Amino acid sequence: MGVTSKLLRYHRVESNLRSLRSRITAQERYLRQQDAQLKQLDERRDALESQIRQVEAAIHNDETEIASLDEKINHTRQTLNTVTTSKQYTALLTELNTFKADKSEIEERVLERMGTLEALRKQLDELQSQRDERMKIRQAALEELERRKADAASRLEELERELAVAASDVPEDILRLYQQEVERRGDEEVMAPLEEHDRKRMEYACGACQVLMPVEVISTLLGSGDVTRCVSCGVLLYVQEETREALSSRK
Repeated sequence: MGVTSKLLRYHRVESNLRSLRSRITAQERYLRQQDAQLKQLDERRDALESQIRQVEAAIHNDETEIASLDEKINHTRQTLNTVTTSKQYTALLTELNTFKADKSEIEERVLERMGTLEALRKQLDELQSQRDERMKIRQAALEELERRKADAASRLEELERELAVAASDVPEDILRLYQQEVERRGDEEVMAPLEEHDRKRMEYACGACQVLMPVEVISTLLGSGDVTRCVSCGVLLYVQEETREALSSRK
């Protein structure tokens, strides 16, 4: 068995393992997205609750001030009944009207703040509803992740054992090359088959980019079995059994 055949066996096991793991990592990523959205909702909730506390405190202060003004108004009215001069009466009446005006202004401010408070509480209720729904989605995502992990556990162990066996047959430098290609290509295939386009004309192409391969590449794949790249896209090529039989029959 040539190096390419050994690497292909490793590739197939590694691809299956990566595919199985990707289902888990995809669900883990989805769960993290739910956690991130929950965090944003919590931050908005904390900000709203802080605003509500501030408005409630302001209303409380206003109500305290109104109560104080009521005392002053009552006291001034009582004093008006005891004054003996017109000058004193006029001064107290002016003071009384000032207290009333101040009270009226604060009462209007309280009404505005009560409206603001009601709007903030409504926003908080809506936000809490959103958070409750997001928590349901998050819980479902967690359960799905646990299910996927449980379903894949035995198969993962089996594939990891197979991968270790396959790796032991592949030279270390070829394994390093393969891993570099995996990192570089990401989700793209690292290996691709040589595909038959025209048997009579000996036209065989890279299964990844469909560029026709020169005879030298085909000869290497059929002969020594050394690791061979596509001359166009650089993918690692291999020969499927039916293609190998077709090519061998020409000799």
